[in-house]
Amino acid sequence: MPNIFFLVLRRMRAPLITLILIYAISVLGLVLIPGEDGNGQPYSMDFFHAFYFISYTATTIGFGEVPFPFTYLQRMWVVVCIYLSVIGWAYGLGTLFSILQDKRFQQAVLLARFSGAVRRLGEPFYIVCGYGQTGRRLCQVLEERGIRFVVLEPREERVTDVMLADYRFDVPAYSGDAGNPQMLQTAGILNPHCKGVLALTGDEEVNLAIAIAAYVLRPQLLSVCRAKSQAVAENMASFGANHVVNMFEAVGRRFRMALHAPQASRLWSVLSAFAGDPLPPLSQPPRGHWVVVGYGRMGHAIRAALLAEGSSVTVIDLSIPADLQAGQYVVGLGVDAHTLTLAGLEQAVGVVACTDHDANNLSAVATARQIRPSLFVVARQNASSNRVLFEAFKPDATAVRSEVVAQECLRAMVSPTLARFLELIQTRSEVWAGAVLREMEALCGDRVPESWVLTLNGQNQAACYALLLNPQPRLVLRHLLLDPQEHTLQLPCLPLLLIQGGEEVLLPPPETPLMFDARILFIGRSEAHRAQEAVINQYRLIDYVRTGVVQPQSWLFRWWAARRSQTMANGDD
Repeated sequence: MPNIFFLVLRRMRAPLITLILIYAISVLGLVLIPGEDGNGQPYSMDFFHAFYFISYTATTIGFGEVPFPFTYLQRMWVVVCIYLSVIGWAYGLGTLFSILQDKRFQQAVLLARFSGAVRRLGEPFYIVCGYGQTGRRLCQVLEERGIRFVVLEPREERVTDVMLADYRFDVPAYSGDAGNPQMLQTAGILNPHCKGVLALTGDEEVNLAIAIAAYVLRPQLLSVCRAKSQAVAENMASFGANHVVNMFEAVGRRFRMALHAPQASRLWSVLSAFAGDPLPPLSQPPRGHWVVVGYGRMGHAIRAALLAEGSSVTVIDLSIPADLQAGQYVVGLGVDAHTLTLAGLEQAVGVVACTDHDANNLSAVATARQIRPSLFVVARQNASSNRVLFEAFKPDATAVRSEVVAQECLRAMVSPTLARFLELIQTRSEVWAGAVLREMEALCGDRVPESWVLTLNGQNQAACYALLLNPQPRLVLRHLLLDPQEHTLQLPCLPLLLIQGGEEVLLPPPETPLMFDARILFIGRSEAHRAQEAVINQYRLIDYVRTGVVQPQSWLFRWWAARRSQTMANGDD
């Protein structure tokens, strides 16, 4: 990173030398030219008074002739000095203004400010590479969770969007090449407070470069990278990317789950959604014949999911698919009734519009519904600005690119325990998933609950005290479900997964004993999370939820309580 001070001095070298020469010649001339004192006697001005006079005269301040009135010869020399100094200052200021307007200099100043802001971060943060729709949505969620982040984005207008965003804290942002390892170092990848790097740019080659740089610079650092093709995804994984997000594979996986396990699919969607959003509805795509409009990467994933679940598929695309036989596709845009009819829409049970153009997707599903109103409609939304249009159309399911990628990233970076729970629910029955959903709805109504993980380790003083130093009565899961202000009340939360001693327990019973280093995944309201954090960090609260007795805090009240207990015990004897 360039030093701004020396960069300016290097560019100002010639103007500064010019000004120094002008001042030196002007001062020397005043010293050499004889003058007259107040008595008419000749005198020579000393260097101090000469420099003093030139200093305020050359800067056009003006003050007077000191220490005595000048002679005609001195005044003639001063006139020459005035014009020389004006030329010198004009040259110097013009050069300085040109430096300040220079694009490279402005970038250097922004880079210096960015680097300084990153160095001053004294709390955990993530590096978000790419501030498109996905990056913007993910930053909003991180800000809501109180997690700091740094933004690297190649487009300057998007960096301006970061500056103008209504975040609660200042976000360091810079327009630069995130695939450059030096730029990642400037963004703080070597900072001990950096928790991970998110490669979310639209160029998967840049994302691959970020994954490689993160692995080389900090092999143990969490890295979540976005990929579009399977080859690049495998390459990223080979360089140690903790999680590779392929939007199209994720959509295909979720769609296949919705086909054969709709309750588990809805549970997955609820736990993957952002806290506070409306609960996703139950989606039950029917089996039968489907029409897929658009045979890009998402079209491939949707078709594979439908075929795996026993449905037949006809594809509509502008080009002839190389991997399909005649009769399995129709060449066309898919927005007109003729093309949709050729694809067998009149006998179809569903249609998927998954091109990369929102207007074509809306047009295709609108035409399909006119032909067959009972169709199950799935639409792909590419631009977040078109959300209003899709909500007004009300398809049965909407695949929002930025939402899917942001959810996959958040799950990988914030709560790996939640990711493990989502893997485990695929092994459970539909009845089990439905029961969990009913408990969620009873707990949080029609909004997505917050999820968090409590880890009972050495960072929680009260938890260590209850598990190691004072294990009686034994700490059980039920104690963490009690209100620390009134132990007869239950906190609005539900334990989903307990991991301890090498075992994983889904929906653990309240009386389950807890062990040191246990991890518990909860869902519920934010006030329950705050209450539990207070319990595992305060001795008084953890004793209160275990015993139901408010323990005295000061030494005086502890001494009085102990003496009173001893007196009562002696009285009983």
